[in-house]
Amino acid sequence: MYYILERELTLKGITRKQLSIAIGLGTTAITEKLRGKRNFTLEECKKVKEFLQFDGTIDELFRTD
Repeated sequence: MYYILERELTLKGITRKQLSIAIGLGTTAITEKLRGKRNFTLEECKKVKEFLQFDGTIDELFRTD
C-alpha cells in the first residue's frame, strides 16, 4: 500500500475515479495498483505526482513502508 499517496489523495479530496481519469487508466487498474496487485509504471508515477502537485520526490510519494 502506498501510504503517502493515499494520504495525499485523502487530504486533497481526490477519488480513485478522478485519479484514474487524470492519468488515463481505468478505476479497476488504479485500485489494483494502489493495493499493490499491479505496479505503477514510471510514466504513471510522473503523471500522478504532477496531478497531485506533490512537492516531494516520486520515491517519497510511492513509498510502501
